[in-house]
Amino acid sequence: MLHFIENALVGWAELARRGGAVLALVILAATAAAGWYAAGNLKVNTDTSAMLDAELPFQKRSIELRNAFPQIKTDIIVIVRAPTLDEADAYAADLRGAIAADQDAFDAVFAPAQENFFAENGLLYLSERELESRLTQMTKASSLIETLIKSPTLGTFFTTLADNDALAERSDLGADTLRALYDEIAKTIAAAEKGDDRPFSWMGALDDETREKPAHTRLIYASPVLDYSRLQPAKSGIEALRAQIAALDEKYAGRVDAFVTGDPALRVEELEAVTTGIGLSMGLSLIVVTILLLLCYRSTAMAAFTVLSLIVTLVLTSAFAAKFVGELNLVSVAFTVLLIGLGLDFAIHLLLHVQERRVDGQSNKDALQGALHEVGPALALAAPTTALAFLSFVPTKFDGIAQLGVIAGAGVIIAFFVSVTFLPAALKRLPVSRKKKRAGVVRGAFAAIEKIAAPIAVVTILAGVAALIFMPQVRFDADQMSLRNPNAPSVKGFNLLFDDEETIPYRLTRLVGSEDDARATAEKASALETVAATRSLPDFVPEDQDAKLELIDFAAGTLVFAFDAEPGSVEGPPAAEGISTLKTRLDEAYADGPGARLGALLGNIEAANDPALVERIERNIFRYWPALTERLAAQLNADYVEVDTLPDSLRARYLSDDGQWRVDILPAQDVRDYGALTAFVDDVAAIFPDLTGGAYQSLKAGETISTSMLQATGIAFVVVAVMLIIFIGRIRLVGLVLFPLALAAVLTAATGVLLDIPFNYANVIVLPLLIGIGVDAGIHLVLRHDQVAAGEGVYGTSTPRAVLFAALTTVASFGSLMLSPHRGTASMGELLSIAIAFTLICTLVVLPAAFDYAEKRAPEAIRRSDRVRFKTK
Repeated sequence: MLHFIENALVGWAELARRGGAVLALVILAATAAAGWYAAGNLKVNTDTSAMLDAELPFQKRSIELRNAFPQIKTDIIVIVRAPTLDEADAYAADLRGAIAADQDAFDAVFAPAQENFFAENGLLYLSERELESRLTQMTKASSLIETLIKSPTLGTFFTTLADNDALAERSDLGADTLRALYDEIAKTIAAAEKGDDRPFSWMGALDDETREKPAHTRLIYASPVLDYSRLQPAKSGIEALRAQIAALDEKYAGRVDAFVTGDPALRVEELEAVTTGIGLSMGLSLIVVTILLLLCYRSTAMAAFTVLSLIVTLVLTSAFAAKFVGELNLVSVAFTVLLIGLGLDFAIHLLLHVQERRVDGQSNKDALQGALHEVGPALALAAPTTALAFLSFVPTKFDGIAQLGVIAGAGVIIAFFVSVTFLPAALKRLPVSRKKKRAGVVRGAFAAIEKIAAPIAVVTILAGVAALIFMPQVRFDADQMSLRNPNAPSVKGFNLLFDDEETIPYRLTRLVGSEDDARATAEKASALETVAATRSLPDFVPEDQDAKLELIDFAAGTLVFAFDAEPGSVEGPPAAEGISTLKTRLDEAYADGPGARLGALLGNIEAANDPALVERIERNIFRYWPALTERLAAQLNADYVEVDTLPDSLRARYLSDDGQWRVDILPAQDVRDYGALTAFVDDVAAIFPDLTGGAYQSLKAGETISTSMLQATGIAFVVVAVMLIIFIGRIRLVGLVLFPLALAAVLTAATGVLLDIPFNYANVIVLPLLIGIGVDAGIHLVLRHDQVAAGEGVYGTSTPRAVLFAALTTVASFGSLMLSPHRGTASMGELLSIAIAFTLICTLVVLPAAFDYAEKRAPEAIRRSDRVRFKTK
């Protein structure tokens, strides 16, 4: 079999050599046409959920959920975070208004805290105790509210505070509220003295719960107009939203943060990270690879031929992907960088053998034929074994990596044919080489390694045995967010969603057919310890509404007169008088605390006698006063709430057009921890096996992909072993080829544990790829070992040099992926580089040492039968 392959390759290459420049130009012209086709037809799909087989049960339920509630995938989420609730509400209201006005970019907007329904009925969602406390506070502040509605000035505010403070405990406001007001005023004045605008927080001063929070969050859900003619259909909406946020940032002096997240934003930024990383990696790897080729050949012409063959391979493979795949995913997009490393192997082995003969004075024709007699069978065997290792993911349920396997597998075959077709044609024009001395640094290094190969091999094998203890700790990280750039705004915003129980994105969801089923699901799920709460339309109907409405009606009797006051109907005292009155009172009453601090600041204002400063303070204190009074007045309009009276914008998120009721089940623990995620999903799934949602998807996807990895690794190992047995035919030699691969795989997995580099969606291809790449080197060394004279050893040939530089170019290519801002791509580069490094050690050190050991142990008759001479020309 190998003899037939050898002769066929020699004949093929001779035909290509005779074609010379004409054939080379034809190949380059075909490459240009293929590049044009690929540029116009190759696309990228950034939907990570599409990387798994759509026929999987959990995938079917996920698709059903997205079809019933498409906003899950299409809505852009804006997370507004501000130091005060007043600023958060104002910013969210402004942004909601801007989104609603931009009908070219957005179909709809939903901002729960700014919806009229929740503004009017918000008090009903408090417990009776919380409601009574809130209404008591509002009632006590009714006099102040009425006074400031009539005269919203600094003079009136400070004079009123001084009068209330003089009443002490008899004041309607109470001592605690007065201290909170003093503290807020002091913060506003201190900022104004520094030239900063720090708005006064009325909600922080008047509400205990609000005051205690370090930051306040509001959410806005924007439904963009989707343009499916673009790679990212929602990108226009995202760009419009970013522009609106930039305009508001200036208005709010940078005090409010707005994070754009949600599936569309995550996908846009992930694609940017991946493409930026791949572009950077590709450029850097080409530069490093070119330098390595110059060192490898010490010939500019041969390095140029190799780089040109690589470009041909990349372009033709891209055209193949465009024709037979169409859309790349966020993993398969890395095929270009992978092929930079893998596509060079065939050229390096062939040209180094050609060079080895050329320096002995052979012509290009004789050198090419002799090289193919030596290395041709190994090249022909290495190409399909590497391709099959890539294709090992095809039978699995992990379509994302299967796609990369198909493209890269085809790329390997293309690289092989380019090497035995384009390179022979190009070599025809290469001048005859003068005979050179073979001694060199690399050859000297191999001579030194040969002397100590045995002890190094023993140490490596012992390390592999010790590494087995880490195998139970090998883990798969199923969290898709761990792949993304942690510094991307959308990722930062997504992580903020975990801060609030109401917004946790990793939740379980069940679709049911009726309101009764939704209530029953919520009741059963809520009884579990791992469940914090549930959310469905019935959950938005407040409890004990009769009692709460009675409390609100009772309080409204007092408050309605305050809110009905005529705005600006009273002039009030001048600001200077109010400052002086309040300062005098505070100096008399307080020696420390907020009152004393405010008194000192008021003294500074009097001393400065700066009207502009006073104006700034007054503006900042009353900036959100109108919004506060409007919101407080609206809360008195609460009415009885039923499922049918819930707003359409909310109902659409929990009741589909075809009558499916959505029940969200929220976790009690942080399910970013794998143990908490597993416990949460298992507990709820024991009751409801028909679950879906982010938490379920994450766990089941992880299980599917980890299973796929084991299946693919096993398939690759078995297929490669069978091919080696078929073509080599000697079990002992096949064992020698496979042993270093198994050793390198164990060492790679153990190193991943020690360096905390878990397997994930992107780097899961490492072990099957290691088998494909490692077996190539083993094949070359085994077949070359058979060709050399007994006792000479494989280190005296050019094969180890070819294996070394093939591995170095692969490491340079894969290693450049580590620079990617996309963590998944970077982890692929990290783990692949580690794998190739161990493969190199195991192949160049352990395998030759195994040769020597096996030959010493084997009977003379077996050694003679195993050593097959390959005829050279």
